Amino acid sequence: MTTLPTGWKKNEQALLLAIKCEDFTHAVALFNYIADIANKHNHHPDICLKKYNEIIVTTSTHSEDKVTEKDYALAKDITDLLEYQANKQDIEVNGRNINERTK
Repeated sequence: MTTLPTGWKKNEQALLLAIKCEDFTHAVALFNYIADIANKHNHHPDICLKKYNEIIVTTSTHSEDKVTEKDYALAKDITDLLEYQANKQDIEVNGRNINERTK
């Protein structure tokens, strides 16, 4: 079994991720980044923009009617994007030198 990336849930039919963004603009930008990743994989999840700042991503391999390695690979790349964004924001707020921050 493939490892489920951080934040994702798995049910019998799909991998699911819920993301809460700061605001509508960030949610729409993230929606588009996820769409770009999906196009790169040629594997297209359901992406829902809910309320004004929540994104729900649901992926399964429809041709096989189950979760496959394609779904795990897509989930990993989406998670990598989210982790990159979080790290970038941390650097912008706290600076690059982690040793200075821990003193």
